[in-house]
Amino acid sequence: MPRTRLKPPERGVFTANLEVRVTDLNYGKHLGHMELVGLLHQGRVEFLGAHGMTEMNVEGRTLVVVDLEVSYRSEAFIGQTLAIDIGLAFEGSRGVEFTYGVRDQGTGKLVALARTGVVFTDPEPRAVVQVPRTFRSLVEEKLR
Repeated sequence: MPRTRLKPPERGVFTANLEVRVTDLNYGKHLGHMELVGLLHQGRVEFLGAHGMTEMNVEGRTLVVVDLEVSYRSEAFIGQTLAIDIGLAFEGSRGVEFTYGVRDQGTGKLVALARTGVVFTDPEPRAVVQVPRTFRSLVEEKLR
């Protein structure tokens, strides 16, 4: 299987600083893969919250992850604070790509790169809809 080729966010729009907890460790005594995905999720939630949104309510629409890619670059251990730099890009009229550069806050050493593709849905018919205007405006403003 070919290696995933991800790049750090070209222009970070938000950074979440999260500490690696004992519950984030796997049997190798370093950050586990499931827990890293949880930290990416927390970073995304913090970004939305900083702009008055939640994954369950962006103009009445819900955010749904449809793609996930992760490329590990180094280990992370208990007590490390990870800076999760988030970038954004549109994927057509219905999707948004979140890119993540996860690095040790103190040393800057790269821990992982990741990407999540998301779409927005109308919760009642559970149908994919256009990117809500509020979110589109926020992304466009951040990318200027």
